[in-house]
Amino acid sequence: MKTLATTLLLVFGIQSSLAAGLPDLGDSSRVALSESQEDQIGREIMRQVRDDADYLDDPVLENYLANLGDKLAGASPEPGRRYEFFPVRDPSINAFALPGGYIGVHTGLISAARNESELAGVLAHETAHVTQHHIARMVGAQKISGIATLAALAIAILAARSNSQASEAAIATAQAMNIQSQLDFTREHEREADRTGLQILNDAGFAPQGMATFFERLQSQGRLYENNAPAYLRTHPLTFQRIADMQNRVAQMPYRQHVDSVEFLLVRARIQANEGEAADALRRFESLAQSNPEPANWYGLARAAVRAGKPDRAHAALAKLDAGKAISPVILALKAELALSERQPSQAIDLLARAMPAYASYRPLAYLYAHALLAAGKPRETLIFVGEQRRTWFADARLYALLAEAHQALGELTQSHLAQAESYALQDRQTAAIEQLQLAQKTGGADFYTLSIIDARLREMKQRQQAAKAEK
Repeated sequence: MKTLATTLLLVFGIQSSLAAGLPDLGDSSRVALSESQEDQIGREIMRQVRDDADYLDDPVLENYLANLGDKLAGASPEPGRRYEFFPVRDPSINAFALPGGYIGVHTGLISAARNESELAGVLAHETAHVTQHHIARMVGAQKISGIATLAALAIAILAARSNSQASEAAIATAQAMNIQSQLDFTREHEREADRTGLQILNDAGFAPQGMATFFERLQSQGRLYENNAPAYLRTHPLTFQRIADMQNRVAQMPYRQHVDSVEFLLVRARIQANEGEAADALRRFESLAQSNPEPANWYGLARAAVRAGKPDRAHAALAKLDAGKAISPVILALKAELALSERQPSQAIDLLARAMPAYASYRPLAYLYAHALLAAGKPRETLIFVGEQRRTWFADARLYALLAEAHQALGELTQSHLAQAESYALQDRQTAAIEQLQLAQKTGGADFYTLSIIDARLREMKQRQQAAKAEK
């Protein structure tokens, strides 16, 4: 990747906003940036992160992370704050926090977690970095104005713990060469995130020992493989003092066992089925399902078979799940994915129509149903269905994109451009949204009411764009 995209990818490369600890800037009340500024910086970074190939577009995985994140956020010191947990396609074991409550989760982390409390422990640690305003304090301490410059500075800080050449490029982008000498981080904030994160983990109902056992295992692996240590160790250096502190705090908490959710086990298998070559993943799950016929292994086998283009094997694995009476919307979504991959949209429609009443809040089923309607050549029904879903999820970029696709299929180009513009706007892609609205104006054929909406939205978005440029 090139230019700024390369720099942004370093967010994934170093995989943590708090790489090797952070400067000791005092208590959390000494925050130099407002929550609004943090949010603007985060959105500035995320706007380009979403365009990166490693940003994983998987509604099933996103839904699981959102639910897990909600549990942790609700137990955090700032339960009312907005958080967004999103997946990153990367096999390394890592997670990272960004300004504004954005928390990225590597697929490798989910795959490596032995239980849900271990995964939740890492995400609780990252959530603590957000609630303690670590990045805001770090970036704000530089006393630089302008959202774009602050966002670039945040990227520079993120990149600084990667390699020196890339770091220099990122800092140059931030127009902040003078901060190089100020990036000599301490580890105080890592310890603070351990302590706060452990409390979040416990209060959210997970086993507090999950955080300690995960870090202990990583530390052990780091000693065995010094030249190829897990990425989390390189970006979150562990010390014996940190491990000991966690162990002592866990020992003082009531012992709790947490039963892994079915969704965690299935999502972890889904990720593992998508790792490596398709044929290798299929063989791996064939062996796992035979030696340990648990639902997650049959699910993983079915997912690997879909990926490998082996529908018969996928059906056989799903039949094992049915025989074992395994019930989850994650399984139903895979059945619909299989039907669509076999070009049988009517079968997917029937399956999803039966499933959605029982799982009305599970968005992946709604997305799949809309895709199935489109694949079946039913764009008008798609418009009606998506319109109904928007009453519940009115700020959903995917639903607007599906509306755009349905209008396109009907030849309603003005409405298609308008819907696509709203989808882009919800992703903070203002320039792309404006372009779509301008196309909608030029298409012709729309009624006065629709044109009035387009004109009003165009004025609004241009004003926002001008305001954003003024802040930069």
